[in-house]
Amino acid sequence: MTHTVRIELADVAAWTNLEAALWAAARGKRTRPDVAAFIADSPRRLAQVRHALLQGRLPDGQLRAFAIRDPKPRLIHAAPFADRVAQHALMRLLEPRLEAALVPTSFACRPGRGVHAALTHALLCTRRWPWVLQLDVAHCFPSIPHAPLLALVRRRLRGSAFDLLAHIVGGHAASPGSGLPIGSLTSQHLANQYLGELDREAIAHPATRAHVRYMDDVLLWCESAADARALRDHLLDWLPRTLGLQFKPPAIQRSNRGFTFCGFRLRPDGLRLGRRRQRAWRHGWRALHEADAAGRADEAWLQQRAEVLRTLALPTGGAIRAWCRAVMAGPPGVCGAAAAAADDGAPGRCRAAVYSASAGSRTQDRGPPAGAARWQLEQQRQELPFCTAQRERAG
Repeated sequence: MTHTVRIELADVAAWTNLEAALWAAARGKRTRPDVAAFIADSPRRLAQVRHALLQGRLPDGQLRAFAIRDPKPRLIHAAPFADRVAQHALMRLLEPRLEAALVPTSFACRPGRGVHAALTHALLCTRRWPWVLQLDVAHCFPSIPHAPLLALVRRRLRGSAFDLLAHIVGGHAASPGSGLPIGSLTSQHLANQYLGELDREAIAHPATRAHVRYMDDVLLWCESAADARALRDHLLDWLPRTLGLQFKPPAIQRSNRGFTFCGFRLRPDGLRLGRRRQRAWRHGWRALHEADAAGRADEAWLQQRAEVLRTLALPTGGAIRAWCRAVMAGPPGVCGAAAAAADDGAPGRCRAAVYSASAGSRTQDRGPPAGAARWQLEQQRQELPFCTAQRERAG
């Protein structure tokens, strides 16, 4: 692929590209009133989106702000559906170029990767390297400065589509000249690109033996505590000086003591659900059972909610599955001990327990074959770590 890619507004506003962007933006949301209304009148609505894009702007341009607590307070900015279609149309053309600029051990907002791939790789690194450095960028999205971000994107994108992207970035500011709206499709990709510079700097350091990043959470493994401290001091100085961002207080510890990453507790012997995911799973299971017991839930709703519980518990392993079954067999009134039965459809079992357990079983069926994790670990032990191999190739 060339160093830069040229994208014009006419390419973004092409009718076939807009149609594909519509269905990408509507995925999982087609029953929402605004999405259903847009789809029902899609020829006229897409024509409006196309007209706005050819003018170098979004159809609406207004963001709806609301606060959530997850568990800390966050301010989310939701774009109107027409604007989301426009952003999908732009990113369908730009994403392959942005994807090529990221290192393989960055896992957020990337096709074929994601949080569970990040956990799998982090678990293998935890088993191999004795010390881990945990870094977290403080207030990442609200703190990203616009000027250096657009200068970075300019090295990858040419053409009139760059002006559209600059218009989107400049349409929101948490402080003068800084900030990306949390909840926007373009924000996810742009923040990932900006922090890609941190990835390359961390990997190039001689103390780094392995690296994983999931958005603003970074894990770096080293051979000794002294190496981890040297790496920490270097990055604490480099990040504010180069990217204008700050780290939260970093943590250095032995890998075998365990640490929390992406809502899971990682130790060399496997994964456990973190406290927040445990609370979310208990709450979801209780709501699922109570709705079923009261007769308020049909089978389609039960299947949908069970899929949510399955996602919360991914990747399903022996310890996580045992914990979920213990919750299902828990206090009286939560489906009783029948929920702990191993086989689906056991006598006396409520539908909520059947759907939740079967969701976990489907997760196991989709996973790697027995012995795959051990095979991957042995393969990794026989090869150079990623960052070392990359440095040697560069040399």
